[in-house]
Amino acid sequence: MVPDPVLHHRIRPNFSGIVQGHPYRANSLGLRDREYPVPPPPGTFRILMLGDSFTEGGGLAVEDTVPRRAEARLAARGCRGHEVVNAGVASYSPILQYLQLREIGPRLQPHLVVLNFDMTDVHDDLIRSYIARRDDDDLPIAVPADRRRETALLLPPVRKPRRLRFLRHAERVLNEMVLYQQFRKSRVGRRLFGPLNLGPDDLFRQGLLGHVRYDRLAITRDRDSASIRRGWRRTGRYLAAIRKLAASQGAGFALVVYPHAHQVSATASPGGRYVFGIGPSLFASERPFEALRRIGSQAGFPVIDVREAFRRRAEDADELFRADDIHHTPEGARVLGEALADGLVERRLLPRCAVSPGGSG
Repeated sequence: MVPDPVLHHRIRPNFSGIVQGHPYRANSLGLRDREYPVPPPPGTFRILMLGDSFTEGGGLAVEDTVPRRAEARLAARGCRGHEVVNAGVASYSPILQYLQLREIGPRLQPHLVVLNFDMTDVHDDLIRSYIARRDDDDLPIAVPADRRRETALLLPPVRKPRRLRFLRHAERVLNEMVLYQQFRKSRVGRRLFGPLNLGPDDLFRQGLLGHVRYDRLAITRDRDSASIRRGWRRTGRYLAAIRKLAASQGAGFALVVYPHAHQVSATASPGGRYVFGIGPSLFASERPFEALRRIGSQAGFPVIDVREAFRRRAEDADELFRADDIHHTPEGARVLGEALADGLVERRLLPRCAVSPGGSG
């Protein structure tokens, strides 16, 4: 990854190396994919898949990534001439995907844009919105990388007695200082002021469960809060802007929403869920899926929910999520790729694809 003055960060164009034990190649656009001719060859239906690390596939062989799995599924279903471009970049969310589509859409000329929505996207949009430059429509022009300001926003508050709550303003000023940030990250700083990654117990003790700024998976909890509602309004605006931008480029748009481990199983990914402040239980809340369906209905784009495909597959022996972090195993990526491909076919969003009974398998 390299910093970017508009896209915050991006994959280094033409990078070639080993990442997390697997060969990794980026094309000239800085996408983990092959080069694509422009315009698409006659008879080709090009799908541009936006997403974050789950789509990019860090830690997976390229053939196991979600876009390649989706492409293979479409071919297996007899869909002729469909190609899926992997535009996933780690830690991207709708605010950055809007800017990314503005840049690479005209270069790739896709027929359909698919955005794989992640449960951390509302949190990521919040943080990047603080540092974004905006136009008159309150949409981003650029999100420059600013590590100092982002660290200040992400530092959890120091636990303090109620009688000292007036020190909050002083703490906000301190959080902006690089030396203080370095101290908070040090072993001594963590011992004095608490951990930087808040586990479920820390979030609960500090009253931060459901606070989008500090609870990265707040939207998955079965609770409502002012910060969650504000977060959804912001992300919904970016998603509507992406649909409109795709249409201006002559492309359709669809959103795919997939679950995290704790929305599939009570025990999957114990290490990953703890880092993200999720306890050992199944969070079956419908709230995030309902919120996205509502946004899609209002903005005029289809929402494909692949949650049930994960829950059905989780009943088998294969693990879908890594034990020590939140990401998919090769089997989990296969489930997502195949389920979203089936959803696109069944919604009749692709030409030359027959909808057959039981096609989703």
